[in-house]
Amino acid sequence: MFTGEYEHRVDPQGRVAMPARFREAFKGGVVLNKGYDPCIVAFPPSAWQEFSRGVAALSMNLARARRLRRITFGGAFEQELDRQGRVLLPQALRRYAAVEEQVVIVGAGEYLEVWDALRWQEELARIEETASRMAESVEERKE
Repeated sequence: MFTGEYEHRVDPQGRVAMPARFREAFKGGVVLNKGYDPCIVAFPPSAWQEFSRGVAALSMNLARARRLRRITFGGAFEQELDRQGRVLLPQALRRYAAVEEQVVIVGAGEYLEVWDALRWQEELARIEETASRMAESVEERKE
């Protein structure tokens, strides 16, 4: 389970170091993709397999499902960590997430999110503003 926030710097070649405590999970590689929010998501292979199976099971007869399949599979980049524990963030994903030099790597359970540091601060402010309402909504659904 990935948890916590980690500030890192993207080097001039577009690489970022994975937090040391998570590198073991990415020994078999990492799948990078566009997040549903303006961030990059990083899945270890096992979590990617589980996530992608769910998307692949969606009916090709539904336009929304075809769009989700395109963005999920067409936008995926399979990468490896280098000896220093860095991963190359492809230019297309850096552009999408407006990632420049400073990033925050955020644990999101089965995967990580890589946010531009300024965008993460904005997102965090939105989350904090609505956190209690979100929690109440979840509780109401349980009842």
